[in-house]
Amino acid sequence: MAFTFRNAREIYTNDRRQFILDILKRTFEDLDPAKVMGRSVEDLDISRYSRIFVMGFGKASYEMYEGVRDHVKSRLAYAGIIIPADQDVSGFPELEILRGTHPYTSSLSVSSSRTLLSRIKPGPNDAVIVLISGGGSSLFEVPEDGITIDQISEISKKMMQASADIYELNTIRSCLSAVKGGKLAKLLYPASVFAYIISDVPGDDVSIIASGPLSENKIDPGAVYEKFKDVIGIDIKRFLKTTQIEDEYFRKVQMKIILSNRDFVRRIESYVGEPIVSIGSGISGDVEKVSDSILEMAGSISKIKGRSFWMVMGGETTVNVRGKGIGGRNLELSLLFLKKCTFRDFLFISIGTDGIDGISPAAGGIVDSTLRTKISKEEIEEALSNNDSYTLLSKYGSAIMTGRTGNNVSDLIIAYVSI
Repeated sequence: MAFTFRNAREIYTNDRRQFILDILKRTFEDLDPAKVMGRSVEDLDISRYSRIFVMGFGKASYEMYEGVRDHVKSRLAYAGIIIPADQDVSGFPELEILRGTHPYTSSLSVSSSRTLLSRIKPGPNDAVIVLISGGGSSLFEVPEDGITIDQISEISKKMMQASADIYELNTIRSCLSAVKGGKLAKLLYPASVFAYIISDVPGDDVSIIASGPLSENKIDPGAVYEKFKDVIGIDIKRFLKTTQIEDEYFRKVQMKIILSNRDFVRRIESYVGEPIVSIGSGISGDVEKVSDSILEMAGSISKIKGRSFWMVMGGETTVNVRGKGIGGRNLELSLLFLKKCTFRDFLFISIGTDGIDGISPAAGGIVDSTLRTKISKEEIEEALSNNDSYTLLSKYGSAIMTGRTGNNVSDLIIAYVSI
């Protein structure tokens, strides 16, 4: 899937914007999942297995399949993936494309998941290649007995609105699911399983990415439930005491992270060159606090450098939803930076690498000192109070529109400041 800025005329309004947006485009093209997947699967000797099954779920699973296709087609018994209902793909004749919903799961996701599992009946001499990427938690789902898919969806929605981070959210999801928290490993046994993973989770914890279908959760679900039980609203304690899966089901499972946020951060850093400061890929927390932290770091660094510089970082923030506007965490973070920044000259981008930020059609936002002269404080305050960041930023040509990118490694944040 070719990466493009659909509203380039709106957002390419000065040389600095053009410089960094061109770097972003080049980075997405370099780290295309199909290219990365093709290189990652080269060392898998498929001649050792009678049949090869491929199953994938997540926003990047189509591109990942594209990368693995030529390597496995000579022994391919079945290939199927689950992708978002609105993701436009051209298809391959041998690939079954199933649909699910994101960010909230639904009966469509369950139906597709059951279909996918019904197609894969491997034996001990077979191999299953599992393609996992962000969005898998909602796209690939079968509820445990005693809870409905609508309840799981509502719990996810409430936890997101209460600023639960991805670790907390997916810990609860894995307990409520019959295919998460390592349970898929049991369903695929006794085949050899090779999982290739694109991480959308800070820290790249495989038990959290897509709620860990091939890895048991390492976080105490009871502690998470206690924190959010009033938000969740129903008693789910009986699901938090799931029996541990025996080690034998994991002995033939190999997992490999092929792409993560840090790969993007490093690539952007190398393209921008000096002077740039990399903060890493561990950014997390509520957007209000994150905006303060970024500005505080920028202030401290500027005192040391005494000159203009770039910053790049990644991670995943959260938003405490209060209003009924159209927005997302990246758009809101960009608007908060615009509101709070006191630097004479600046630029700030926050973008979701999947191309969809929250409930908006944008990938994220781009703001700068030029925009500050056009937009009023009252407009900013009104938009923030109603979580309506997309409406305001799109009005001023500062909402970045890409459509679904076929990638998903959390969020990217880039800033330029000049004292």
